[in-house]
Amino acid sequence: MAAGELLTMDGRVLWSRQADARRAMASITKIMTAVVVLENADLAARATIDTASASVGESTSYIRPGDTLTVRELLEAMLVVSGNDAAFALASHTSTSVAGFVAMMNAKAAQLGLKGTHFANPHGLDAKDHYTTADDLAALTRYAMKNPTFRTIVAKDTVTLTSKDGTKRTLKSTDLLLDSYPGAEGVKTGWTDKAGHSVVSAARRSAVELVSIVLGTVSDAARFRQARKLLDWGFKHYAPATLATAGTPAGSVPVSDYLDKAVPVMVGVTTSTPVFDLAGPLSRRYETASQVSAPVSKGQLLGVVLVSQGGKTLARVPVVAASAVAAPGPWEAFTIWTTRLWRGVFGGQGMAAPVPAPST
Repeated sequence: MAAGELLTMDGRVLWSRQADARRAMASITKIMTAVVVLENADLAARATIDTASASVGESTSYIRPGDTLTVRELLEAMLVVSGNDAAFALASHTSTSVAGFVAMMNAKAAQLGLKGTHFANPHGLDAKDHYTTADDLAALTRYAMKNPTFRTIVAKDTVTLTSKDGTKRTLKSTDLLLDSYPGAEGVKTGWTDKAGHSVVSAARRSAVELVSIVLGTVSDAARFRQARKLLDWGFKHYAPATLATAGTPAGSVPVSDYLDKAVPVMVGVTTSTPVFDLAGPLSRRYETASQVSAPVSKGQLLGVVLVSQGGKTLARVPVVAASAVAAPGPWEAFTIWTTRLWRGVFGGQGMAAPVPAPST
């Protein structure tokens, strides 16, 4: 694999190789084409296919001059079947010209901060100044997957198109992971002589959603094999872990209204989050109040547990009172006051020191 990246859907990079190297992107271009269409066109609007769109060549969805399809149908033809004809038709429909549409693509790339990306067409056929990087494709994919329509379409295994004569054609997705890899959510394949065989893949298992970028493999089978390998490795090493368990003792906090009384505290809620096990061990630091005034309610917030890994805080978990403490009655309060006065004069013992929280 010449270049690639594996990351979480929220942007944490787990692995990369030559992620900043400029590469031809082939039909992976169509992720940006879809983004621009989704943000600038009406999905229900109908577009009539012209000869220029139907004759782009290479990867095709077999639409014909005179066919009339909705923008959504063309998006499905472009993203699921990887039709260059559908991409050209969408560009013509969304802008006054294909060149104008490409300018919109480059403007969007600039807006998203894709500094290693430039587009020359809406379909991805090899062209001068048409390139991207694995890192930019990762950012673009994460952005596109926030759109529910994009997310729904790229997960489709087939698409059915209707010609002007009423003929229906059901075409299968170019993404072979969709019906063979557990949790696969699709996204986009690509191939040209210059780009090689490439694929951007997303997959979700439980609370973990990953994105893999594979650029420039030598065959169709190789790109999916590499994508599987990356995703398998990611799901193995980035998995949900329990950071804190409710009820775990966390020391105690002195109650200021009493002489020598402290309220025991504990972890308030069980907290889990995905953890990258290769990033080092977890550490926990308990930060509790120096004291608390009575009355204290059971479950009252009295601090936090900071769970960290490699210097990065993964979670702030509440620490709460493990039991209730009532306020002292009038006579008890008077006795406490006089005892404190006595100790102040004669140097007696003050309040009990806090009990330290456990260290991990």
